[in-house]
Amino acid sequence: MYQTKKPNKTNLFVRECITSALFSLMEKYPFEEITVTDIINKAGVSRMGFYRNYSSKENVVESFVLEKFVDTIEDITSKRSLNFAIKNIMITTLENFQKFSKYIKLFLDKNLDALLYDCYHKAYYSLYEGNGNSRIHQYSNEMFIGELFNLEMCWLRNGMKETPQQLAEIYYHILKLRCKGK
Repeated sequence: MYQTKKPNKTNLFVRECITSALFSLMEKYPFEEITVTDIINKAGVSRMGFYRNYSSKENVVESFVLEKFVDTIEDITSKRSLNFAIKNIMITTLENFQKFSKYIKLFLDKNLDALLYDCYHKAYYSLYEGNGNSRIHQYSNEMFIGELFNLEMCWLRNGMKETPQQLAEIYYHILKLRCKGK
């Protein structure tokens, strides 16, 4: 399971500067053309500060997505005592996705679908490692990651016209139909 190790205030500030700088550069330039030098110049941090926090520009994106997954899990966990039904888990997941969807749209606009999917995959497994090693469990995890990723990307590409509640209802309805074999 992923441990939320809180960076000290200085590192947190440096990480925020680096992430903001990368996203700002992505609004103007193709991702593959952005260098670590571009990022550190824009962020106003040292090269050592960058590499103390990240191994690459892809790692900046991975860390951002992981942080959003952690926020979502913490939000779901805090609501556990309410009604912890699958529909409510999905509503919370979609509400959190909606909060940072402008960044995901930026990734998609830069044709970073594969990197983004890889980030989802890494984030999911870093949060849920050790939940079982059977093939059925592995296939179940892979199906869920793919479904969640594609559901959220489809929703984003369609302009997010449905509310998180409406989309969760659609997802829940599909799950019920699958269980009935229809």
